[in-house]
Amino acid sequence: MSRITTTLAEVRQLDKFYERTIPSAFLDENQHVNVQYYLHLVEQSLGALFRQVGLGQIYAAADRYGSFALEQHIRYFAEILVDDRVSVYLRLIELSPKRAYVMGFLVNETREQLAAIVELVMMNVAMSRRRGAPFPAEPQARLAEMLARHQRLPWSAPVCGVMRA
Repeated sequence: MSRITTTLAEVRQLDKFYERTIPSAFLDENQHVNVQYYLHLVEQSLGALFRQVGLGQIYAAADRYGSFALEQHIRYFAEILVDDRVSVYLRLIELSPKRAYVMGFLVNETREQLAAIVELVMMNVAMSRRRGAPFPAEPQARLAEMLARHQRLPWSAPVCGVMRA
């Protein structure tokens, strides 16, 4: 795996979708933030993204669609500690009719560090069949606009190289 050269200035060109202070409840027996909470932070940011493009709870209730995670990859760069303020910035990497490949950049705002990158592939699912289904037209168009904006960024996304939408 190559060294990550992405800077905080580059990450901050993305939209920030979530921010919070880390509580002691996130610690594990080793007294550091457990892996599940890195995923939780990104999940919270994805919820904000989904609401923004029309794939939130109203979407799920009205159309009986949801999203399932298909694959995840986490790279850790700096420890997150209790009381640190952490933000999650999202970059859309790929989009297909049913899937989205997203990177979540966890920035430790307290220490001014890129703490981790979480890559994930998610799929739109028709909950009645629990099978993949195309995104509705309007959310798909909003995601496509976001993807086009992210593809115009002057820096390459530091993808792990094994995931695809």
